[in-house]
Amino acid sequence: MRKSSWILTGTAVVLVAASAVTRFGVYPGLHQIPSDADSTFHYKGTASLLNAPALEAGDRADAFLRGLPVTLDRRVAVRDTSGRTAVVLDHAVLRGPQGKPLNSAKHTWAVDRRTLVERPAPAGSGAEKHTGLVVSWPLNPEKREYRFWDTGIRKAVSARYTGQESVAGRDAYRYDVTATGPLADPATVEALPEVLPRGAVAALTAALPEAQRPDKAALAALPDAVPLTYTSTTERTGWVDAKTGLALNGSLHQRVLAQTKGADGPVTLFPVTDIAVKGVAASVREQAHDASVAQRAWWWLSTGVPLGLLVVAALLTVLSVRLARRPGGGRRTAEDEPEGAPSAA
Repeated sequence: MRKSSWILTGTAVVLVAASAVTRFGVYPGLHQIPSDADSTFHYKGTASLLNAPALEAGDRADAFLRGLPVTLDRRVAVRDTSGRTAVVLDHAVLRGPQGKPLNSAKHTWAVDRRTLVERPAPAGSGAEKHTGLVVSWPLNPEKREYRFWDTGIRKAVSARYTGQESVAGRDAYRYDVTATGPLADPATVEALPEVLPRGAVAALTAALPEAQRPDKAALAALPDAVPLTYTSTTERTGWVDAKTGLALNGSLHQRVLAQTKGADGPVTLFPVTDIAVKGVAASVREQAHDASVAQRAWWWLSTGVPLGLLVVAALLTVLSVRLARRPGGGRRTAEDEPEGAPSAA
C-alpha cells in the first residue's frame, strides 16, 4: 500500500474517533445546566394583600389592597456545580406600583443538571431538602406526570401533562400543578401572627365583601384571643419547550387564607394574600430564542458534527481503498509508461 493510502486510512480512523468523542464525550458534558447559568423571568398580574399600615391606623375600609398591579421577578442562578449536581439560587421578588418591593422569597436547591430532580446537597451549600422538580423541567421532557415541589406547603405534588401547544413559535408541553395544604414555608409563617384579638379579626372580616365573610355564628363563638392557622393554595401552569425543556411561559395563582378552629372544623376568616401573575411577552420571546439556540447547539454536538465526521471518514476510506487497488499498489508500472518515455537505468 502506498504512503498516501496509509495517510488516508489513518485520518479516517482519527475522524471516527473524533466522532465518537464528540457524541459520547463532548455532547453529554454540555447537554446539562451550564455552570454559569443565570436567568430572570418576569411576570405581571394583580394581587390582593392585607394593608398593614391601614390596619394599624384603624382604617377598616382600606384593610385590604385589592386588584393591585404587581410584577414578579424570579431569578434562577447556578451558584456551584459538582459532577451531575448543581446548587441553584431561586430568588423571587414581588413588586407593586413604582417597583416598590412587597414580598420576596429566597431558596437554595441541589438539583440534577439534566433531570432537574433533587440531588444530595453538597456539604456547606445550604441547599434545602426537597423532592421532585422545583426550579425547571428536565432537558428531555416527556408527555407524562412529574412530581413538583411546592414551597408553600413543602410537599411534592402532581405536575400533570395536559397537552401540547405552540408558544412563541415553539412546540411546548403544558403541565398543570395544584397544591393545597397547611402553610409550611418558614419565612412566610414567621411573618404572620399566631394570635389576633377578636376585635381585630372582626374588623378584618367586616372589610371583606359580604359573600366572603365567615358565618356570623362562627364569629360570635370566637375566643377573645383567636389562634390562627394558615392554608396555602397554589395553581401554576408551565409551558415547557418540547426539545430543550426550557420553560417558555408560566402562570401562577397563589392564595393564603387565615383560619381558626371552630366547633365543626376549620373556619376560614380572611385572605392574607391572593396573587395571580403570568409571564410577560418579552420574557417569553427571550426564552423561545434561548431554546432555539440551545436546540441547534445540541443538534450539532449530538448529530451534525459526529455524522459529518463519519461521512468524511467514509469518503477517505473509499479513496484509500481505490488507491490501494491500483496496479502496483498505486505505483506506475513500465506498461503505464507512455511510448518514447525513457526507461530507468
